[in-house]
Amino acid sequence: MAFSADISAPSWRHYLLLFPVYLILRLWQATVRMRASDAAALAQLRDPSRLIGLAWHNRIFFLPMYKYIFRPDLPMSGLVSASRDGAYLCAFFRFLGIGAIRGSSKRGGAHAIIQMISALKTTSDIFITPDGPRGPRYKCKSGFLSVAKESGARILMLRITPSAYWSINRAWDKFILPKPFSKVVVATRDFKNYDEFVAAAARVGKSPEVFAADFLSSVGI
Repeated sequence: MAFSADISAPSWRHYLLLFPVYLILRLWQATVRMRASDAAALAQLRDPSRLIGLAWHNRIFFLPMYKYIFRPDLPMSGLVSASRDGAYLCAFFRFLGIGAIRGSSKRGGAHAIIQMISALKTTSDIFITPDGPRGPRYKCKSGFLSVAKESGARILMLRITPSAYWSINRAWDKFILPKPFSKVVVATRDFKNYDEFVAAAARVGKSPEVFAADFLSSVGI
């Protein structure tokens, strides 16, 4: 409880400052056409069972679109830093209809894991960027495995590939922004639980972290 009280919560100022940004983002997203890579991926994206979604940090722009297009009636939450800066992202998530679980590996990590497990068991999908929030880029950390093991939720890996985009090269993750009217293809790999995911990695002689990273990075962006 002491940690929860220390979290910087969003105020009305956060919402006021972010509202114009939200409107611009929604208009921008409306021009981008997102589709599943094939019929199997479409079925996995729409499967209503509770899930842990994995995508790279530099694809965060696309995750609200995924919810709007494939899971509009299903709750979704993401991990947000407990810092003051995190309060802005928390407020922005609320505009987008996404819940926020506050914490990070350095501050309130155990609390955040407990909250994610609870959300998966009771209320919401959870989306995790396994290389975030500070990298290294495209290197999976092991935190998502603890959440998957304890929650028993399915794991859905999302390889998100835009046809045309800008990259913010000064950002540690080279954050990706799709060009208006571009296309985005989402390929998936789906596992019903932690045990199935770990077994699939073992069959190809890889650690779970490397197994996930290899799939998410296979298009080379």
